[in-house]
Amino acid sequence: MKTYHFYGHQTATVKTENGLTPRDCYDILSGIWCADTCAPRMRSDWTPDNKTLGQCSITAFLIQDLFGGKVYGVALKDGNFHCFNAMDDCVFDLTSEQFGDMKLNYNDCPEQFREVHFAKEEKRLRYEKLKAAFLDAMPTIRPMCKEHLEHYGAIYAAAFSGEPWNDPWEPKDAMIHVGELLNSKQAYGLEYVVNGEVAGFILGTSMLFHYGRTFEINDLAVAPEYQRQGIAGRLLTHCLDDMKEQGIVGVHLITAGEGNLPKFYEEFGFSKESRVILMGREL
Repeated sequence: MKTYHFYGHQTATVKTENGLTPRDCYDILSGIWCADTCAPRMRSDWTPDNKTLGQCSITAFLIQDLFGGKVYGVALKDGNFHCFNAMDDCVFDLTSEQFGDMKLNYNDCPEQFREVHFAKEEKRLRYEKLKAAFLDAMPTIRPMCKEHLEHYGAIYAAAFSGEPWNDPWEPKDAMIHVGELLNSKQAYGLEYVVNGEVAGFILGTSMLFHYGRTFEINDLAVAPEYQRQGIAGRLLTHCLDDMKEQGIVGVHLITAGEGNLPKFYEEFGFSKESRVILMGREL
């Protein structure tokens, strides 16, 4: 599974109405944070390798817009506050990496208010710039629907017809294949939508055995023009999070073809031998 380093990433599982988690927001913001959105006093030190530098308050209030909750601030030695987010027991700080190995104390911190922070015109303008760029880039992850079956077939055929796949798919045959799975009583599927267009999907079915319910990922496909943008990883992460919440004991990978397991799935914890990832329980 993709590794994150911001504070609270392990438990940051809250979701927006669009199905985005804080980890998804971090991925999107990683392509947006820049010197122009950095606090002016730190701007000369900002680099792509230290992308969260000077981004804390505008990021925290943007995240509050998406998830609700409150913004708190860690008091710093220079008299400023480093802002982070909290939704009940879910506490996370998307911009903590700027402090390197330094550990911040997130306990008993004062609440921060946008009226105070945005009294500074430059900060309000930076926040608006960051939010506008984020909304332009923000995708939607939502349940698959039969009305989009033709799109799924086209994506599947395009994704699995080239190398290294040996058996090219025709869109019509791919649509039938996806439709049969989607019509299953135990089907589970998510689609990834960018600018109103379906860019990819993940689809599988669950089965009940004497040791518990398992889930099989039959298809994970991303349209060629949207590949290498992290979409497959976000879909798989959402799927695994949902399976864990549903009490699934193990996820079996049917997709990815035959032969060696792609490194992509190994990074998520799937076994090379069994192509299974256990969800905290032994099968």
